[in-house]
Amino acid sequence: MKNKKQLFTFIFTVLISLTMFSQHRESRKKIKALKVSYITEKLSLSEKEAAKFWPIYNKFEKKRYELYHVRRTNLRAEIEKLGGIEYLTEKQAKVISNKMLAMKKLLYDGYVKFQSELSKIITYKQIVLLEVEERDFERRLMKRFRSQKVKRIKKRTN
Repeated sequence: MKNKKQLFTFIFTVLISLTMFSQHRESRKKIKALKVSYITEKLSLSEKEAAKFWPIYNKFEKKRYELYHVRRTNLRAEIEKLGGIEYLTEKQAKVISNKMLAMKKLLYDGYVKFQSELSKIITYKQIVLLEVEERDFERRLMKRFRSQKVKRIKKRTN
C-alpha cells in the first residue's frame, strides 16, 4: 500500500513537473511546491518538523544558489573579460583559482551550518535521506524532461 502511494506521488510529481517546464516562471514555483511535497513525504516529516525544517532549508537553498550560480557566473564573466581561459596569464589564473576555492569553502561552510541546524530538528538518518531524495527528485525530473524533449523533437521531424 505504501509503495503504491509513493509510486502515485512520484508519477503525479513528474507529470505535473513536465507540464510546468513550458511555463518558465510559474513552473519554478510549481516544481518547488512538488519538491516540498516530495521531500516532506520521503522524510516522513510531521507538521511540527516541517514547520521548522522548511525555513532552514529555503534559507540554505537561497544561499547555495547565490554562491554556486551567481558567483560562478561572475567568475565566468571575469574570465571572458580577460579574453578567455586561453589568454589568462598564470598570475590571473591563480587569482581566479583562489576565488573558486574560496567559493567552494563558503559553500562547504554553508553545508556544515545547514546540517548543524537540521540536526536540531530531524535525525541524521533523515539528513542523509534528504541528500539522497533531493538528488533522486532532480534526476527523475531531468530524465522526464529529456524524454519529453526527445518526443517533441521526433514529433517535429515527422
